[in-house]
Amino acid sequence: MINEVVDKINTMSHYKMPIAEYVYTEHFGEMNVAQDFYSSFTDKKNSNDQFLYVHGLLKEYDWLPTKCDGHIRLSQAHRRWRKRLKKNLKKQGVFINMDCTTANKNNETSDQYRTRGNEAFKIKNYEESLKMYTQSIMTAEIDSLNYALSVANRSAALYYLEEYDHSLKDIDQAFKSKRYPLQNNYKLYERKGNCYRQMNHISIALELYSNCLLHVNSNTHLTFATKEKIRIRISEFVKKCEVVEESTKKINIKYKSFTKLKFDKYSGLSKCVEIQNSKEMGRGLFASKNIKPGEILIIEKPIAGVFKNSMWMFNCNYCFRRCLSAIPCSKCSQVVYCDETCLRKAHTSYHGMECSLVYPLKADPTIEPTHDLALRCFVQLINLMGVEHFCSMVRKYNEPNFNFDESSNNCFMDNTFHSIYALDGNETKRTVSNLFFMHCTASMMVSLLSLNEYYDIPSNLLGTVGVSLVHLLCVANLNSYASVELSKYIGKSSNNISNRPATYDSIALVLCSAYGLINHSCDPNVIVQTYSGVEVTRAIQPISKGSQLFTDYGVKFMSHGKEERITHLIDQYQFQCQCQACTNDWPIYVSLKLDELFISNGPLIINDENGDNHLSIPKTTLSKFNEIVDLLLIHRRINVDCLDFLFSFLDLLYSNFEKTKYHTL
Repeated sequence: MINEVVDKINTMSHYKMPIAEYVYTEHFGEMNVAQDFYSSFTDKKNSNDQFLYVHGLLKEYDWLPTKCDGHIRLSQAHRRWRKRLKKNLKKQGVFINMDCTTANKNNETSDQYRTRGNEAFKIKNYEESLKMYTQSIMTAEIDSLNYALSVANRSAALYYLEEYDHSLKDIDQAFKSKRYPLQNNYKLYERKGNCYRQMNHISIALELYSNCLLHVNSNTHLTFATKEKIRIRISEFVKKCEVVEESTKKINIKYKSFTKLKFDKYSGLSKCVEIQNSKEMGRGLFASKNIKPGEILIIEKPIAGVFKNSMWMFNCNYCFRRCLSAIPCSKCSQVVYCDETCLRKAHTSYHGMECSLVYPLKADPTIEPTHDLALRCFVQLINLMGVEHFCSMVRKYNEPNFNFDESSNNCFMDNTFHSIYALDGNETKRTVSNLFFMHCTASMMVSLLSLNEYYDIPSNLLGTVGVSLVHLLCVANLNSYASVELSKYIGKSSNNISNRPATYDSIALVLCSAYGLINHSCDPNVIVQTYSGVEVTRAIQPISKGSQLFTDYGVKFMSHGKEERITHLIDQYQFQCQCQACTNDWPIYVSLKLDELFISNGPLIINDENGDNHLSIPKTTLSKFNEIVDLLLIHRRINVDCLDFLFSFLDLLYSNFEKTKYHTL
């Protein structure tokens, strides 16, 4: 549904600009602004004056938000435009909710979600019930009956999804709640015992079953017949415990440990990667030694990130780790955290401000995910440095003779300000309309910050704050990427991923200081993967010493045609790629027949120009490769044990074949 809305909105463009950009042009037209604001904007002598001009223009023509009765309120002109857009989208069959009050706690809404969760649970749709119970928890008032019941219900869904650790965590939350009905405690003891039994902690399980029976016997709300049924059920569970031996079996999937690898403790860079400057592309990452496919090059946590779509229900808003038994913010219904520690850290770092600031613009078409990310970067830096010190650093960066040369690279990765602010934003390459739009968005943010109780921006720093937000908007637009990981609903039965389709969720839009330095190629030689909130970058091609690392900026030759790639890169990033795939116009994989993606089960023998045997790939190796291709392309499944083989096979192919437009095996 969200993608449909985005597509519809993008088609409603004027002046060859996206809707988020032309809205300001349209507004000034409605207000009969006589001046050529683009010319006036570009005529300003510096970035500070440009921001103050745009901010003053929006203020003069009634677009900036105000505060009324203690609440931040969008301007009348802004609300009128949103209403008109919503009406136009409705005519096209698209319905969107721009009501920012949905961020508030509401027990009636919570009860509706819990009812829907119960209905899904009854038909054994545990994944849907998990989603509904989580939304019920997020919207319920803390310490309410709704909250306690929803947590307990979610523990049941998690149990049947075989997420026993998460189920135990929710059971403990329900026990701690002052509002959970005491007469239902026996259910929690029984479920907790079942979790420990499934995890083969038999002695703990037996003790919990005993506590369950004690609560059943003393429960005056249960009939004799009901009590007898429970006793029989517990007796069966106890018998199962007696035939199960204690073991150290672990239920949950554990991600590979990277602690033994040699990485810089500040940057997360492998010892085989270094920062260098190139004349053509500026700062980038280069190989300091020969690198093979599969080698891990970067391990880092995002310096900032914002969740996409509804993924905030299943990942911590601070550390981005998967957390199916998450706890919500006590004030709003938009974020969850894996524990109290992350909740406190997030509130101190940024959410204390976001909780009341961001949501007046929720679902506003003029606000893109990269804007939320830029604002979060700003708030984190202000809370860390203070507004005075932050602005002094911004002014230093904006000095005409400032040059972030190689000597500064040493502090780039281990300094939060440098690692964010020194990333390129391509401001000098952007169109006037796009840069004007960035200034309009920054003006909205400055107004919201000024209206918020957390910040008091001195008038003499207004321009500097605005300039910094413009740069951060450009940085987020250019350097952020979607963090993806395996589907959220993974339980015990998914330890062998080949048993089910391998699906991935786009979790968050993140900004990473090291990965953000990697430049684009339509034939990338690295890939980034997410492991429980940690971003891991691997090589997928051999990279020779002195060569540059390349990722793709959303388009690559395997899946996108040359013209599509050119359009995307110019529109989004203001450059044209000159990689070999573009120069030689390599075909996309879709144009290849399915049987061309398999290799004959040989053995494959390749001769050099003299006819001498140059390479022989055994038949068993080719058979295994084709088996994996079959799993991926036809059955859409993959087993993680295949990765080592695939990386070795890639190394073998790249070492003996030249990738060209017409070369086939």
